Amino acid sequence: MLSPPSDTGSVAPGTARLPPATLADIMTSPVTSVPADYSVQWALTVMRGQRISALAVTADERPVGIFTERDAVRFAAQHRDAEAVPISEAMRTPPLTAPTGTGTRDAYRLLAERRVRHLIVTDQDGRVAGIISEADLIDRLTTADLLAGTDVNAIMTRGVVTLPEDALVRDAVRVMADQHLGSVVVERHGRPVGIVTERDLVRLGDEGIDLVATRMSGIMSHPVQTVTGATPLAEAIERMEQARTRRLVVVDESGNTAGIITRHDMFKVLHD
Repeated sequence: MLSPPSDTGSVAPGTARLPPATLADIMTSPVTSVPADYSVQWALTVMRGQRISALAVTADERPVGIFTERDAVRFAAQHRDAEAVPISEAMRTPPLTAPTGTGTRDAYRLLAERRVRHLIVTDQDGRVAGIISEADLIDRLTTADLLAGTDVNAIMTRGVVTLPEDALVRDAVRVMADQHLGSVVVERHGRPVGIVTERDLVRLGDEGIDLVATRMSGIMSHPVQTVTGATPLAEAIERMEQARTRRLVVVDESGNTAGIITRHDMFKVLHD
């Protein structure tokens, strides 16, 4: 378990500051957890039903691993039987942890340095007390903190991976697992018509959908939420909140796919 680093020190001019708070103030609690011998299928069903992006894997109430939507994508690419495989064989271990008293700015630094998106919060006895995601930390920022005056074009991810709507879902699973992607944009004649995300693959895994026979058009989320590169960042954030999504597809003046902007992009920029 990591001890909290100092929350003092200078901050470069223009760097966004997180409001003074500790993980105890913002963590999701109670945490949905699962013993290591439960099946991956059980985990997928719970994640889908509760619309959560991560599960803590525990032994004696202490964290021994974590299973996230990204791990679900990686598991789907292996074409294994989710009913037969215990979560211990699909989880990531050891999980990143920090005590409840850790400052939010320090937690933000830990996630960025370790390049993970979830942190398990522990109490004074090392037991699971809560969980924190990048999104939780982003939500603590004010619009002014989030680079006011910046537009989407400045921080969006370019070269987004796309697939045609008649492609098989297994193609999306393969590329998402190989390139560690959170989503694939579905196109028709160069224009985005849908999107397939990690959360969609959790749903498919729970339903036992045949990835070999299913086409993207049958499972994609649509219509896709889009913005232009000139959209102010504050407006893009508001669009995400209204649509209850973690990403927006960026289109050019012709309506063609130009990139994607996610909450993770915002997190990376704030760290830089």
